[in-house]
Amino acid sequence: MMFLKSAFSFAKLEYRAMRFYPTSFVLAIIQSFVTTGMWFFVSLFLKEYADQSLSLYGGDFVSYMVIGVVFFQNAAAIMALPYQSINAAFWDKRLEVYNSSSYGVWSFITGRFIWTFLYQLVIQIGVLTFAIYVVGVNVNAHIPVIPLIAFYLFFVLICLGFGLIGASNFFNLEVKQGREPFTWLVDVLARIFSGIYYPLAILPFGIQFISRLIPHTYALEGIRLVMISGFGFENEIVRNNLLIMLCFSIVSLVLGILTFNKAIDKAYKGNGVGIVV
Repeated sequence: MMFLKSAFSFAKLEYRAMRFYPTSFVLAIIQSFVTTGMWFFVSLFLKEYADQSLSLYGGDFVSYMVIGVVFFQNAAAIMALPYQSINAAFWDKRLEVYNSSSYGVWSFITGRFIWTFLYQLVIQIGVLTFAIYVVGVNVNAHIPVIPLIAFYLFFVLICLGFGLIGASNFFNLEVKQGREPFTWLVDVLARIFSGIYYPLAILPFGIQFISRLIPHTYALEGIRLVMISGFGFENEIVRNNLLIMLCFSIVSLVLGILTFNKAIDKAYKGNGVGIVV
């Protein structure tokens, strides 16, 4: 209970910072609309050709593209969060203080995660609402809500686990500036092989197996089947993808927690987790 209270206090700090400096929130909304809008127009240009490869999703490339881009942006923000949090606390000389408290760095990261999750969810809902009701992006009239929530939550947990693995490299590899290599690699592979921007069917057959090693593939495929085709638990692909994502989420979170804890212990036994003056 005290851990959650501590975590929510960090989330509240992020909320207060946004209230005092709302420009970043406004710019984040604009950025999300701009990114989604850019790919929306690209999808309109490619629609006639790409629709032929999307019979599973009703042959609608515009909906396929917009939904993929919106959910991927959210996942990318969650995955980058742990490293960004540690990086900010380290250079602000707060990390040593957090680590010496009763709940260590974990309450700080958890609080930041809670805030980022809600923050990104609001932006995501806003963009999707605009895309559906203003732009006219097609979704099924009867979206199965429970499968959609399940896919979304598993996707978030997987990205959080990957983010924790990446954050451990702040100390393990001494990556204290720039982009961290693990999440960078996951991000690049996802952009190329998970079908965010184009159907997986256009990839050469010999490398399509790479797509099945990336959890984003199962998440985006499942979310699109639910939102565009209206498939629920009765669909075999939906059930299988959810099961695979459950396994991914457990493995990524366990590995993330273990690697991050070991990295903190290693740093603490060395020069400490703060800046050595």
